[in-house]
Amino acid sequence: MANAEHKHYHDNVYDASSHFETYTGANKAFNEDVMEDIMEAVYKVLSSGSVKGDSLIDISVGLMMFPLFVAADHFKNITMIESSDSSIESMEKWVNKDPSAVDKRHIAEFACSLKGQSAGQEEQEDKVRNAIKHIVKWDIQDDKPMDSVVCSQADCLFSFAYLEVVCKDRNMYLKLLKQFCSLIKTGGHLILIAVIDLSYYIIGEHKFFTLKLDEEFVRKALIDSGFVIKSYSRIERKFKSPMTDYEHFGCFVACKV
Repeated sequence: MANAEHKHYHDNVYDASSHFETYTGANKAFNEDVMEDIMEAVYKVLSSGSVKGDSLIDISVGLMMFPLFVAADHFKNITMIESSDSSIESMEKWVNKDPSAVDKRHIAEFACSLKGQSAGQEEQEDKVRNAIKHIVKWDIQDDKPMDSVVCSQADCLFSFAYLEVVCKDRNMYLKLLKQFCSLIKTGGHLILIAVIDLSYYIIGEHKFFTLKLDEEFVRKALIDSGFVIKSYSRIERKFKSPMTDYEHFGCFVACKV
């Protein structure tokens, strides 16, 4: 359950831009752990051809949509779904090239390096912007929050750290995961990057609550939600910091049956 002393993702003090800069901004110590290793894992999945399609839905925490810099080479129609006003505002600024938007050039540069390219960062950023067709808000407080989302079922849904950050208990996690499943076509895929044994993260002076999960629970939740797990890879944590306490990431690729 949530610690009353901790802030929550949907509190007014949450700042998506500060979250991004703290953990995935340019020249940050967390980059190899949080950005590069996850992008490489997603790149391997998509390059293998095991996950295909035209449409992708992204439901990730804050501005942590860096795998889209890989996914945009494979999916032409991307819908981003969010529940935080701060995150939506910051996303829209970046998509619209607002001068005050966060700088994601280092992410585009790494995406290019995965393809063996030493240039093309600006083109990669524009490819992501052009692929993002919609940014949709949904109300986390609704009994069936996804019912308010109007979008077609997608070939693939990608999610990084979102469920751990927004869910206050395991029942809510399972409920939202089942609603994720409803957004995917039968035979389509979920790429879920789960943060294992995470109980908090710090942004500025605020400590934020997260739902602490183990791999066994995530596996069972996926199966109970209508998925078959096709592959799993463990992404080890390399950089230790009191800013957050996760153990590792788990990359689950699951098919909706």
